[in-house]
Amino acid sequence: MPPGRHGGNLDIRHLTAGSRIEIPVWVDGALFSTGDVHASMGDGEVCVSAIECAGTARLRFEILKDSKLRWPRYFTKGDTKSRKGYYVATGIAPDLMMATKESVRNMIGYLSKKHGLTREEAYVLCSVAADVRVHEVVDRPNWVVGTMISLDYFPS
Repeated sequence: MPPGRHGGNLDIRHLTAGSRIEIPVWVDGALFSTGDVHASMGDGEVCVSAIECAGTARLRFEILKDSKLRWPRYFTKGDTKSRKGYYVATGIAPDLMMATKESVRNMIGYLSKKHGLTREEAYVLCSVAADVRVHEVVDRPNWVVGTMISLDYFPS
């Protein structure tokens, strides 16, 4: 039930049609399930549930071997003005500050690896261009935090 690095129960309002999520897999033969569709939910899902509804999802899977992914991350169109959409690094922990730090560290790692920034440059970019969002607080014991940056800042 509680969300974790395995990706379970990630109630994130930005995971909508057209989004892509990458989830670490640590065991051969791992399974995947989905459910808990929401008609509406605020960032933070602060009480027992969002507006739950029936729904249909069409999913496509790809295995990225040797990705060394440690935490879920996702790409989304978002709900604002970014032409290319957003990359979001998550952090999940039983303490809000710890989840936030993990999220920002995961973003720094992505920016360094994918875009060739030094860790210091990536850290500064997070401060001036990224949004840190509390995605979920309802599923004890863990908080889900996402650090979101527009892909418009980077060449294709």
